[in-house]
Amino acid sequence: QRLDELREEQRALLYQRKRHAQEAVQLMAPAVERGRSAARAAGGLVIECALYGDLPFDIAAQNSNTLQAALDRFWSSRAALSAADEPRAADVTLALQALVTGDQLVIVSGGSKHSLPGFYDPIFGAPKRLFVRYRFRGVVHEALVADDEALAIPMRAHAAGPSLQST
Repeated sequence: QRLDELREEQRALLYQRKRHAQEAVQLMAPAVERGRSAARAAGGLVIECALYGDLPFDIAAQNSNTLQAALDRFWSSRAALSAADEPRAADVTLALQALVTGDQLVIVSGGSKHSLPGFYDPIFGAPKRLFVRYRFRGVVHEALVADDEALAIPMRAHAAGPSLQST
């Protein structure tokens, strides 16, 4: 009984934090989309997709075959995550794009990313990671970092294999 009550409290808190994050993203969306369009036209830093949470895949950017397989799993996982009753990850694409300044994005290490504007903790108690797929100067890049790790983009080391460049 008590466990059920705690789960319900957790769901209510998650719903509230998710709603606050969504409201923040809605407020920033028009300005972010304008900046994103300008960056895309200039070949600047554009966040194409970003997911934060308990991600069910790994990325090995050194091997484009492994990367392509991981991306295939990613897209199917993204669909499954968004369709689940209790998603294990959140789409933070616009929230991350809002943090881009001068074609750079830096998130320092040490704290959880769920406190960033437009982010929330989609699954309490599980280890979380941030996956980012971005384009810079026409080249697709990908990064996967743990919740408490720093992220600095763009970086050449994040460049994806040639098979992804035309997508």
